[in-house]
Amino acid sequence: MTQPAPPVFGAYDQAQLDFQYNNSARTPDVATYLARYPQASARVRAELGGTLDIAYGPGPRDTLDLFRPRQAKPPVLIFIHGGYWQRLDKFHFSYLARPWVRAGAAFVALGYPICPAVTMTQLVASVRAGIAWVAAQADHLGLDGRRIAVSGHSAGGHLTAMAVTGPGPDLVGGLALSGLYDLEPIRLSYLNAALRMDAAEAKALSPIHLARPRGGKVILALGGGESEEYHRQQDTLAGIWDVEDRRVAGLHHFSIVDCLADPANPLFRTVAELLAL
Repeated sequence: MTQPAPPVFGAYDQAQLDFQYNNSARTPDVATYLARYPQASARVRAELGGTLDIAYGPGPRDTLDLFRPRQAKPPVLIFIHGGYWQRLDKFHFSYLARPWVRAGAAFVALGYPICPAVTMTQLVASVRAGIAWVAAQADHLGLDGRRIAVSGHSAGGHLTAMAVTGPGPDLVGGLALSGLYDLEPIRLSYLNAALRMDAAEAKALSPIHLARPRGGKVILALGGGESEEYHRQQDTLAGIWDVEDRRVAGLHHFSIVDCLADPANPLFRTVAELLAL
């Protein structure tokens, strides 16, 4: 008789754990989204222009794209892309800028170095440095440095949670979409081949082990169609931090990011309220 595979995290064996975090395999229409993101973003860059590839640090990916409205001193939404800390780029998500610029906010698409070229610790440090740079340069850029919010999707949701804790500028709040807040199962999954985390680094970079955000409103949002592990992750952090927890029925891992492109969406309106738009 074949013996069942041993569990590696909770009740999951290796194949089950990997499938919990393999969003592409779990989403039949993933190719449609991955093709649409850059295509729509190229159109928005052509429409809005923007100031692209502004360096905030020494690395080749330590850059950001700034899209701004005509209004003087607009508030700022900083968006952190996903890709499991090892794929995608800020240019995939320029398409989110259009409704924010029309609403009177500046939109910053934040780039950052990815694994395995850097460690996860270095990656988090770069994201925090990019946010701090925007805040420090706000006056020079003609932005309102007192009204900066941060949002991110998937790995960017994790990085949003890291941005609202620890050292850094004051933020009015953050929205994490489909975030990852416990990196131990990530360390034990197929994803760690590129991330190269040991147990100590995974714990140090897990928001569930960090202090509650120092200020501003934090919202965690998740598509109803995401895996059980994503729901467990959000359950855990929302309980520890005692922050707002939203589940959006009918959405999956790749569709929930579009909430930030729709001014009628409740998540969009929540962030707009943070920015006092």
